[in-house]
Amino acid sequence: MTNGEAILEFRGVTKSFGGRAPAVRGFTLSVPRGQLVVLIGPSGCGKTTTLRMVNRLIEPTAGAIWIEGRDCKTYNPVELRRRLGYVIQRIGLMPHLTIADNISFVLRFMGQPPAARRARAAELLEMVGLAPEEYLDRFPAELSGGQQQRIGVLRALAHDPDIILMDEPFGALDPLMREQLQEEFKRLLRTVSKTIVFVTHDMDEALLMADVIVLMKDGQIVQVAPPEDMLRNPADEFVASFIGRHRVLRQASEVSVADVMIASPAMTGAANGLARSLELMRRRRVNSLLVHDQEGRFEGVVRQADLQQHIEDGDQSPVGSLADRAVEALSPSDSGLTAMHRLLEHQRADSLPVLDENHRIVGLVTRGTLVGLLGDALRVASGVQDLNVADPTLPAPASGEMAP
Repeated sequence: MTNGEAILEFRGVTKSFGGRAPAVRGFTLSVPRGQLVVLIGPSGCGKTTTLRMVNRLIEPTAGAIWIEGRDCKTYNPVELRRRLGYVIQRIGLMPHLTIADNISFVLRFMGQPPAARRARAAELLEMVGLAPEEYLDRFPAELSGGQQQRIGVLRALAHDPDIILMDEPFGALDPLMREQLQEEFKRLLRTVSKTIVFVTHDMDEALLMADVIVLMKDGQIVQVAPPEDMLRNPADEFVASFIGRHRVLRQASEVSVADVMIASPAMTGAANGLARSLELMRRRRVNSLLVHDQEGRFEGVVRQADLQQHIEDGDQSPVGSLADRAVEALSPSDSGLTAMHRLLEHQRADSLPVLDENHRIVGLVTRGTLVGLLGDALRVASGVQDLNVADPTLPAPASGEMAP
């Protein structure tokens, strides 16, 4: 898979339940020390079963799992689990214990004295920006879902294990909290050296988090590769489809607006108030909103600066009155090159709405998505070396404009 000392090895691991087809079949993988390896695939592909066999919550039917050169079967299961960290989606904090005791739960069974356990809990809380004096003596019910999930991660780190198993740890959180915790976890990993096996069903999360992605189907490995390699060279049609065809680098002529658009852009109804719309911007972390009527038809774009100014002036008008209607729109069937040209023609626009044949909003194309996806597609396209190549199917730029 990659160079480096293997701390965890799966050697032809198979798991069957009764007379059904094996949940995992011939799974062979070498995990180098310090890597974050993501297991991903469709529901029922065997990724969680594979993870649970590492700490012997499930025993393999055939094959073996080795940790640091030793067969897991030779460990006492309790001893093995104390060598590993384990984080699950449901968190599993004990409601009757304080945060300090939840974090240091394993340390208690390892015989560490109370003062040392509390000091370790305080140290870990500081690592994720939670003030120890405020949180050590609180109980899980007093914390938000995101805070509870942080405590679940800290509990897995408390006894300083070499390997941490994570089973969809952020899956139950709302999208904004999930994104925040993903970034926090990445920062945390830079301060601790751990080998992590991470199960997710979300390809965006896999691409963000992984050093190596292991894509599974029907209990078997289909492809093992770093994110960059998987995006550039999917092993087969299943991999390309699961990754998402809009992510796979292709010839520039094959990239359409439907491939690169944001399918759930930040929007507001034309009848909504200005303050409500501004709060939505803050919540979605955007500086503009698409405005629509009661039927979902596009009414224009409203920008943060305009909203703030009118709120300060005491304007009580609905947000639709501020919508900029002089905005060019795209169709899902337009080419990515067409979208790029349109954005270059409209220098003030950071994005363009995507409308269906009934003028309803179906997406949004931003400069960022085009640069990231279409730019790479252009670079790998045959005969194209950079972005300064004009599309002969589009009109020439006006005088004074740069040819895209």
